[in-house]
Amino acid sequence: MLFPSPLKGESRVRGSEKIVESLSPSSRFTREMALYLTLVLFVSFTSAVLAGSLEKNIPVPVAHFSLADSMKAIEKNKDFVDISTYPGVLIDLRYASVNNFMGINMYGPIYGSGRKVFLHKDAAVKLKKAIKLLKKEKRGWSFLVFDALRPRSVQWMMWDKVKDTPQRKYVANPVIGSPHNYGMALDIGLTDGKNGELDFGTGFDSFTPLAEPKWEKKYLKMGKLTKKQVANRLILRRAMTGAGFIQLSHEWWHYNALPEPEIRKEYTIVE
Repeated sequence: MLFPSPLKGESRVRGSEKIVESLSPSSRFTREMALYLTLVLFVSFTSAVLAGSLEKNIPVPVAHFSLADSMKAIEKNKDFVDISTYPGVLIDLRYASVNNFMGINMYGPIYGSGRKVFLHKDAAVKLKKAIKLLKKEKRGWSFLVFDALRPRSVQWMMWDKVKDTPQRKYVANPVIGSPHNYGMALDIGLTDGKNGELDFGTGFDSFTPLAEPKWEKKYLKMGKLTKKQVANRLILRRAMTGAGFIQLSHEWWHYNALPEPEIRKEYTIVE
């Protein structure tokens, strides 16, 4: 049992079991009860936080991992497949370049240098179906992959940049992780094989309302989006949702393979 240190007005006789204190019995009781209640509240709060995190499948924050460690884990894990070799898929991995909202190469020489792009095998099955659907509607067109599996170590870098800005709504908190961190999401566009990346009204990672699918009709009516731009979005959306992907409500390029709660419950995050 822990005993409080003497206060002014108290004295302890060391070497003896007798303790002489000048505080009144009521004062001592009040003081001891305050310490006890503080300890109980602290333990209860800590237990509630941890229990809530486990119940909601929210991981406790972890230390940042290196990309080298992440890449080794991905390459050894048979749950992940390289989609860069799929027919009908072209790779433009934006976070392996400076052409992204961060303005830096976040993958560096470790991930994406060989243009290998990984996805969880369950999501890859749906991508193969989407490829067939796109080919059926638009022969000669291909998917343009901007991002797929993104280690949580990169998610931390993104979050550190936007956490205190209005852009934070567009970047998942790494404490719970993005579906990308599980290999269960794609950032994706289209190319017709002739004119490069097709026009969707905004570029990739344009964190503005103009990029949000829910406002397409509004901005089309206002003339801020053209019929061709919206048509390109719909072609992409039909192929992806037809294969079982879910469109993210505020990014035309982002598709999840499953609902986010299911992803976090059933799959393992890649650090």
